[in-house]
Amino acid sequence: MLSLFMIFLVFGSLLPLAHDMHVRLELKKERLVAFETLHEAASTIALTGRTEGQRSVNGIVYSWQADGHCVEYVNFKGKQEHLCVE
Repeated sequence: MLSLFMIFLVFGSLLPLAHDMHVRLELKKERLVAFETLHEAASTIALTGRTEGQRSVNGIVYSWQADGHCVEYVNFKGKQEHLCVE
């Protein structure tokens, strides 16, 4: 009976919690790469004068524009993200 309780505890609460933490971590990593892309875009704008570009990291394409200092990408869930520096 105790082992059955432990199995329900692991699969009923701990695994969904671990999955949720993994999803949140992945979204934060993608957001970090988006900010890194904006930083690299600022350097590119200063050096070459280009006003737009793209960067691919782990299969995700981050597109940046100098107008408004924004980056767009599709996250691993398939949702379009738009991030701008104010």
